[in-house]
Amino acid sequence: MTVCVLAGLLAAGCDSGSADKPPAPDLRPVADGEPYLCDLVPEGAFRIVTGLDIALNVRWAGPQKDDGLCLAHAKSRSSPLGIHWSYNDGDKTVGFQYNQWTEDVRHPLPADLGKGLAIPTASDSALRPNYVIGVFSCGKKRPWISIDFAPVVRGRDAVRDMVDFMRIAERRFGEIHKCTPRPS
Repeated sequence: MTVCVLAGLLAAGCDSGSADKPPAPDLRPVADGEPYLCDLVPEGAFRIVTGLDIALNVRWAGPQKDDGLCLAHAKSRSSPLGIHWSYNDGDKTVGFQYNQWTEDVRHPLPADLGKGLAIPTASDSALRPNYVIGVFSCGKKRPWISIDFAPVVRGRDAVRDMVDFMRIAERRFGEIHKCTPRPS
């Protein structure tokens, strides 16, 4: 044993069996909790889902009156999270997105989240290959929210994660805008 340890220190020739294995992925379900990225996505869950541990800088594009666009920027890489919401043209926007993603498998959102779809794209070149959009009722308005984000950690269910993020985002939207989200 001592010879192997010494040889390992000198030549890195001993295999302990665990040195070459990547850490096991964190497969815990998406959990809600502060702090939030772009007000709608729990940062802790986002980091577990994507495996990202880099610093993120969140920026909204202007004031949020009838709509909002937010990106979580990361130094030296593309933004790993984008969120867009609007009170305008929800059904038209969801329909447009449905027709845009004809090459990828489209998963309808559960009925309790309103009308929408989740799409894990097959493209390796996509910066944010996971895309989910939903239109729902909130008080007297019919907002829509879209969330697109970086690849998920191997072994995770991207569709389940997208649906969970949308569920949290709709609830948070209702808290922020003082309305009760309901299916559209």
